[in-house]
Amino acid sequence: MKAILLEQTGGSEQLQYTDMPTPKLNSGQVLVKVAAAPVNFIDTVIREGNMPPGMMPELPFISGVEGSGTIVDNNGTGLENGQKVAFLGPIGASMYAQYTAVDADKLIVLDDDADLLEAGAMPVTYFTAYHMLHNVVRAQQGKTALVYASTGGVGTALIQLAKAAGVTVIALDRKDEKVTQALNLGADYAFNSTGDWLTQVNQVTSGKGVDYIFNPVAGDTIKQDLEALATLGHIVVFGFLAGIGSTNLQAEVANHFSKAPTISYSEIYATYFTNFPLVKRSLEHVYELLKETKLAPVYSTMPLIDAAKAHEQIQSGKVLGKMLLVPPSSN
Repeated sequence: MKAILLEQTGGSEQLQYTDMPTPKLNSGQVLVKVAAAPVNFIDTVIREGNMPPGMMPELPFISGVEGSGTIVDNNGTGLENGQKVAFLGPIGASMYAQYTAVDADKLIVLDDDADLLEAGAMPVTYFTAYHMLHNVVRAQQGKTALVYASTGGVGTALIQLAKAAGVTVIALDRKDEKVTQALNLGADYAFNSTGDWLTQVNQVTSGKGVDYIFNPVAGDTIKQDLEALATLGHIVVFGFLAGIGSTNLQAEVANHFSKAPTISYSEIYATYFTNFPLVKRSLEHVYELLKETKLAPVYSTMPLIDAAKAHEQIQSGKVLGKMLLVPPSSN
């Protein structure tokens, strides 16, 4: 089979398009012919060798933690050859390839008429968004949410899932064209995060503030979040794109203690490895919403051979929604 192999860390040129043996199956695994292998930012971090201590996978390594495809060897698991499936897996799931071996109990079985590109664009971002909305803050109809980085993969999923739940969405992005994109994606309001967005949020909420904030940036943005938050509001931090920052969190919370704010941290693999049934139920609900046309994943595609180019686009911030690598259809 064709695959993208990483043998040493470095720039995108380290992603080698090469021939590899088709995976051998262990008991309980099935062989999936990959239809879509999304590129996630963590793939670029692994490629550069910048994972936190103890989290860097051994090389050589095939990237990719999610995707979609068709079962071609059910290996006696009870699933059927030809079934369409989607998958969210751990680091080492090896999706940048024509075929991958997957634990049968980790698969989400799709309808026969499912669009595999749509389905493949969803596991990481839509689970992340659904989990934060429904399992962490337990979003209620009529509430208001502030979404950072609103035109990225998780941001677009948050906008759609929040709207499906009856939540008013205020989007934040760093460029005017992305502010426009966020409105086109369904946000009720969208502001440039480099401007005076706090005043704008205050205006559109009539001084009440927002009930939920979803923040992958962190750094020192928590100070503004606490100002923008409504009483009994909930901030969810799910990334540190701007680093740790120098804010004394305890002191800032004390300044807004009368709001009784809640601050949570969401990392999907903490849930994946301790409560996979919750992950599976959440994803099954996501795909039900897709079937009901309440969701419309935003994605673009590139051939698997162009993985290096896809990494460069992800790192340059040029990708709207998800970027999918599409393997060749046959050997």
